[in-house]
Amino acid sequence: MRPSVLSFFLLSACNGGFSVNDPECSTDCEEESTSTDPITGTNGGTDGTTDGTTDGTTDTDTTDTGTTDTDDTTVPDLDDAAIVSAVFPLQMNCGEIDAAVVSVQNIGTTTWTEAEGYKLGAVGDEDPLKPGDIRIYLDEYQQIAPGDIVDFVVPLEPAVDLEGMVVSDWQMVKESVHWFGAETAADVDIVCDVGLPLPDMRWVVDQVAIDHPDFLANSCADGGGTWEFMDEVVDRLRVIDDRWGYNWKRGVVGDPSIDVVDYHYGNGPHEGSEDVYIIDIIVDVCGNPRPGWIDQTAATLAAGTVGVWTGRGRF
Repeated sequence: MRPSVLSFFLLSACNGGFSVNDPECSTDCEEESTSTDPITGTNGGTDGTTDGTTDGTTDTDTTDTGTTDTDDTTVPDLDDAAIVSAVFPLQMNCGEIDAAVVSVQNIGTTTWTEAEGYKLGAVGDEDPLKPGDIRIYLDEYQQIAPGDIVDFVVPLEPAVDLEGMVVSDWQMVKESVHWFGAETAADVDIVCDVGLPLPDMRWVVDQVAIDHPDFLANSCADGGGTWEFMDEVVDRLRVIDDRWGYNWKRGVVGDPSIDVVDYHYGNGPHEGSEDVYIIDIIVDVCGNPRPGWIDQTAATLAAGTVGVWTGRGRF
């Protein structure tokens, strides 16, 4: 049977994309609508996709702009110290005055100054060889930069009754902030001697009497005389040994003997010490004065009194 003109029209309309109600044509048109365009090579159908894309999605820039890269090169403050050396005496006498030297290197990032509170301090805030202030200070204008080395001089003054082996230990401190760095510790042996022997210096007294007979003749200071003979003898004795001095009579401070010199045989400071030999160097001072050398130490102690060393304000 030959196709009619109406069938040909419907087929053409379907192939041309016209809307028709023929079921067969609808199926064929749906198939045609999903076919690939022979010219563009793309799907020309209406499947809900967006032209120019393959999946209907919209591309967005996902670059993270919420963070900022920075190069932070700030060096934090750091207090640190190394002990380069520590020189302490191995042994000291009771009451003896000496010194130690502690060399410290700044290995931190801060600069040490007195104003910022940097000091060398006794560990535990006490030291058997350093009574009183247990801090060693920088000079007012010192600036110890990282890498620098500074020497701290530590005065050592053990108590007169301290004896035996003691430990002196030190460390850097930033006052009211913290202790820091390495510690140094030294063992020091404190020895208490029985005392030095009395030097025989009568020749000095005799020589002054020869050189200055007028001083000797006028040596009764209590009777209107002068201290010239006594002062000259003491000055010459002290050139030899500074343990020589004057005597507070019977231990009464302010009442000097006008004819006696003292020799400090013990440890510790001379001034005020009772550890003395008491030597009468002028016989009959307010009568017929003559040079002498009479040890009055035992007689003084036997009388229940003492002699006390003094510089009489001259030294």
